[in-house]
Amino acid sequence: MNKLMTGLLAGVLTCGLGFVAQSYPAYATGVYTSIKSKTYKNVPYHWNGQSSHAYLWNANLTKRQHRLAHWPVTTWYVSKSLKMSNGHKTGIFYKVTNAKKSMSGYIGKGYLTKGALTKGTYPTGLIDSKLNQSLINLFPGTTPDKQLQQVAEYYIHAVNTTEPGDTYYEYEGAVLGAEKQKKAGGFSTYTVAPGAYNQLRQNKVSFLKFERDWLQKDLKADHKTFSDFSGWSIGAYAFPKNSIFYGIIMIELLPPMTK
Repeated sequence: MNKLMTGLLAGVLTCGLGFVAQSYPAYATGVYTSIKSKTYKNVPYHWNGQSSHAYLWNANLTKRQHRLAHWPVTTWYVSKSLKMSNGHKTGIFYKVTNAKKSMSGYIGKGYLTKGALTKGTYPTGLIDSKLNQSLINLFPGTTPDKQLQQVAEYYIHAVNTTEPGDTYYEYEGAVLGAEKQKKAGGFSTYTVAPGAYNQLRQNKVSFLKFERDWLQKDLKADHKTFSDFSGWSIGAYAFPKNSIFYGIIMIELLPPMTK
């Protein structure tokens, strides 16, 4: 990656942001018990990304253990389907565990989609093509590029891992190759500053204005404008509104390659 905005991306590219998945001491109303069940042979499923209010629960559905949004690319293995009721409400839940067997519990059927996630694929609910295109449109004269888009979307995984070999920088190199990676640059609106995304998440400003204003400040600091990248290739990813990371984006840019 070249010098363009490397200061902003340094922490992201060298390691995953490593958001720590937390336990959630919130409780459901009433203890749930199983009234019917069916056994499965560890069938792979993944979070569908449709709701950020999906959780991994304990056996009686009385305590939230983890928020699925913190584990967006985890494959969950279903060993049992249970119809559960607390006397007032009834629902279907899957008994699941992750591949490392470090997490297990119960997830509502409606939050999962059948199938394992392979590296570079994500829950459909976390891809909003319209938001991504709106970011690309901020840079007039740029050309969408499939490889750069693939790299930008990997940010979904990068913000949730500290695993060796899974960092954004390593994935970027694997997809683009060493020569392109040296020349590629980018922008991210990630920050740990408290309340940085409140205006957007509280619907006090539009998505496009929020991101454009943020990027303009970064560009100005680097003595650049959106138009300076005309002729470059681009990929862009924005966490959608249903994500806990809404407001964070990743832009990947590559200048014309000389042959």
